[in-house]
Amino acid sequence: MASVDNNIFLGYNDYSTLYSATDLDQEEFFQDTTKSNNGFKSTENQKFSGSGMRLGTSSGYQRGSTAGRPGTGTLRPMTAVRGAGYTSASRQTFDPLNLGSTIQNFPLETEKEETPEEKIKQAERRIMTLIEESAKAGCEKNVKVALERAREASSRERVLIRLQEQAGLSDSHNIDLTFAVIFNLACQYSNNEMYTEAIATYQAITRNRNFSNSARLKVNIGNIYVKMGQLSQAIKMYRMALDQTTNAQKYLRIKIMHNIGMLFVRMGRLEEAANSFEWVMREKPDLKAGMHAILCHFALSQEDKMKKGFLELLDVPLHIDHDDKYSINTDDIASNILNETVKNDDLSKLERELKVNAEKTILNAANLIAPVIEETLAGGFAWCVDAIKSSGYHSLAANLEINKAMVFLYNREVRMAIESLKIFENQDTKINSSASTVLSFIHFLRGEYDLAEKYGEAARIADNYNTAAYVNLSACSIVKNDLQSAKEYLLCALENDPNHVQALYNLGLLYKKKNMFEQSLECFWKLKNIVRYDPLTLYQIGHVSQLSNNVEQSSEWYNQLLGIISSDPGILQKLGEMYDNVGDKQQAYQYYSDSYSFYPANFDVINWLGSYFISMQVPEKALAYFKEAVELAPNEPKWRLLVASCLRRAGQFHKAFTEYQDIHKKFPDNIECLKFLIRLCNDLGLKEAQTYAIELRKLEKTKENKDGHGSGKAGTSNSRQSNSGTSSRGGSEMSTFSEHQTSPALHEHNFQHGDNTHFSHHILTDSFDVTTESSVLDTHYVDPVGSLPTRPMTAAGKKDSDFGDEQLGVDLLPE
Repeated sequence: MASVDNNIFLGYNDYSTLYSATDLDQEEFFQDTTKSNNGFKSTENQKFSGSGMRLGTSSGYQRGSTAGRPGTGTLRPMTAVRGAGYTSASRQTFDPLNLGSTIQNFPLETEKEETPEEKIKQAERRIMTLIEESAKAGCEKNVKVALERAREASSRERVLIRLQEQAGLSDSHNIDLTFAVIFNLACQYSNNEMYTEAIATYQAITRNRNFSNSARLKVNIGNIYVKMGQLSQAIKMYRMALDQTTNAQKYLRIKIMHNIGMLFVRMGRLEEAANSFEWVMREKPDLKAGMHAILCHFALSQEDKMKKGFLELLDVPLHIDHDDKYSINTDDIASNILNETVKNDDLSKLERELKVNAEKTILNAANLIAPVIEETLAGGFAWCVDAIKSSGYHSLAANLEINKAMVFLYNREVRMAIESLKIFENQDTKINSSASTVLSFIHFLRGEYDLAEKYGEAARIADNYNTAAYVNLSACSIVKNDLQSAKEYLLCALENDPNHVQALYNLGLLYKKKNMFEQSLECFWKLKNIVRYDPLTLYQIGHVSQLSNNVEQSSEWYNQLLGIISSDPGILQKLGEMYDNVGDKQQAYQYYSDSYSFYPANFDVINWLGSYFISMQVPEKALAYFKEAVELAPNEPKWRLLVASCLRRAGQFHKAFTEYQDIHKKFPDNIECLKFLIRLCNDLGLKEAQTYAIELRKLEKTKENKDGHGSGKAGTSNSRQSNSGTSSRGGSEMSTFSEHQTSPALHEHNFQHGDNTHFSHHILTDSFDVTTESSVLDTHYVDPVGSLPTRPMTAAGKKDSDFGDEQLGVDLLPE
């Protein structure tokens, strides 16, 4: 029995020994459990699932009457019995109180409809967004998009008004929003140059009394009328705006009156314009209005009012104490650094700009009125100088004195200019440096290079950073052929100012003169970056490239220059020379012809064109150019000789003979003319050949006596040699001209000689030595037309030595 009693698990499943049916029915816990569909679960803690807690295991719940077997006081653990009504497959929500059945499934609640007030607020926000987008697009110069946004905002604003009327909320309408919409629309119309629509929109604002200060918009309407050219209507609008502007808005009234004055100037009503500017000066002195008033008085020749206006201009306050404010110098390093920083801030820059503008305005006004307010120019400048010295701008008096000297120079009164500048000769200031610079320039132009160098040195000593002084000194050194000193001066000038135009240009010319083409191009390239479309700079780049034998680059720069100055005959001639040197005669002729059309008095161009047509075997066209040269230089025999030669080439021998006779009458000492007369007389069978031969012999002997060398036999041999390869009819005196004179270099060489005989030797005779001029002759050029056809020998049987009945010596034969 002891063993049975000690086994606490005996009879565990024997429910009949524990409870009877009656006892189970009476047990409250058992009844509650059977009512549940989820087995043994704690009804006191519903947040856990059915398997999270078992009764009697984790909660420690126990019953005294069922804890163990009857008769024993030992507790019995409840671990092996499955919970009543519990299945692991069931996933239903634990609801021991059956509360789920009481939950009612109500339908979803519908969204609330927006109230009219909310719709109105959303519409207002959208309209403001459109206005901001329109204004932003207008600032970005995207005027079309700005107008589209403005129109959309206007249409939405009208919809908003109807919505408010329907909701009965018209009293709460935002009038400022309406003003913003209409004003922005008017501005965008104006930006899109839709002036009629803009005026109508502005008038819609000005006629509505609900808008405060709408009268100011009449200024905008006036501005639109100005753009439309309706100045009278613009003045009317400005005056209406002025009448409706209160005295408290003083600045606005001044601006409106200034606009009215400017319109009167444009309309030519200078008296009314002057009155408007004087009104502005009385209300608030202003530099711009004062200058405009002086201009009106100057146009009306009112000397007294000009003086009065100039004095009022000097009294305009600037309220700037820039020099006094920043002249503090202490031993504190931090204070000095702060002071230097403040000197370069935006406010200091603005003050300096205002001061410079004021000084410039006063000097311009003085330069304008000084020549007319007194009987003499010196008296007018003296009055202006005295007025400036007694004002707050006394430092400008010296600048005005220099301006007076410049006016004297403009009027070609050099002596008065020099006297005015010499006033500053003994002053050790920067003004003295400027005056000495001008004096140096004047003396340089007058050819007084020693004085120019003297004043240039004085200017350099007075101000070691005066770039113009170094440029003047370099010019003096170049004249004296001291290129090294000139180079040093120009380099010093560029150290002070690397972008000085004159210094860079002169240094480029200096390098070009020394054949240092790379350095010269570098200088001109720098200059081109400063002044991009300067014709002189472009020409120098092209010329240096030409000297460097870079024909392609030179042609490119010359053509760029022609894009700026299309009618420059010199550039056209240069291009013609380049193409002639490379053998492109057709392109060279085009440029030479264009050069001739712009400047027909260029003898080099005339000579080339005549030579071109001779080489093309069209002497009739060459004749026209040479006749033009004869009209330009009637006292020059070489052009007449060329005309006669063209006549001979064309077969007009009688006209050529007459022309040679006229040349001989006007220039009896011309030997070449006599030689051709003898030849023509021989060809035509005229007896005058003997007379011309005698004159030729006399001239040659006279020339030999003057020269003091040579003999008659020498001249005879020369004549015999020169005549030896010629024919009586071939016109061979032009053969060398037609074959070799197409080179511009040879043209230039021939025209530099004053001796007519030397010129004719190269142009008109057959004895031209090609080997001596091989460097400048285009001997490889082939005539595109072909060789000159041989004319029929109508006078066959005659000889060149047949001058008539009398026998002539060999020394009289023409070359």
